[in-house]
Amino acid sequence: MPAADPNIEELRRIAPDLAPSISKLTVPAYILDLNGVVRWLNAAAIAEFGDLRGKRIGQIVEGDYVTLARQEFAAKILGTVDATEGSIAMRNVHGKRVTVEVSSTTLLDQGSIVGVFGLADPTDEPPAPALNSVHVTPRQMDVLRHLAQGHSTAVIAEKLGIATETVRNHVRAIIARLGAHTRLEAVMRAHQLGIL
Repeated sequence: MPAADPNIEELRRIAPDLAPSISKLTVPAYILDLNGVVRWLNAAAIAEFGDLRGKRIGQIVEGDYVTLARQEFAAKILGTVDATEGSIAMRNVHGKRVTVEVSSTTLLDQGSIVGVFGLADPTDEPPAPALNSVHVTPRQMDVLRHLAQGHSTAVIAEKLGIATETVRNHVRAIIARLGAHTRLEAVMRAHQLGIL
């Protein structure tokens, strides 16, 4: 009889109801415990990033993204957010920087939050700027607030008493600084980062 896989045994202990389904995923998947420590990785995650089990969020996530990753983790553990998605930069076991699209959610056992389950899909796209790397000027913040209210360029110019071309310049700068492509995406990113 073959020996039991300790990784599968750990998964069964952490998430007994989900273990049969989660263990079959071919996308890199992970489980963090309540302390933000990697408790389980599937075979795809180990093949992609190396064995990161036992590492904390701050040891894996790239510097600029640590604060955001910790905030999103804490929100899930506290139950204020069920799931989050976004791109971050991290380091694999060999120290190589990898950009990943992360989708994660609370992990429940008999109705209690016991950790976070997530998928980390590597991508060639650079991640959007992290909160502590985004600098928005006070005037850009004014423009961003108006964008969040759905105001047009003309309305923003009128309300702020500035030229429409100045508003357009601020909007372009905001979009670039938030790593967005559209006004709506910039507003959504600002909400994700806690700027708005």
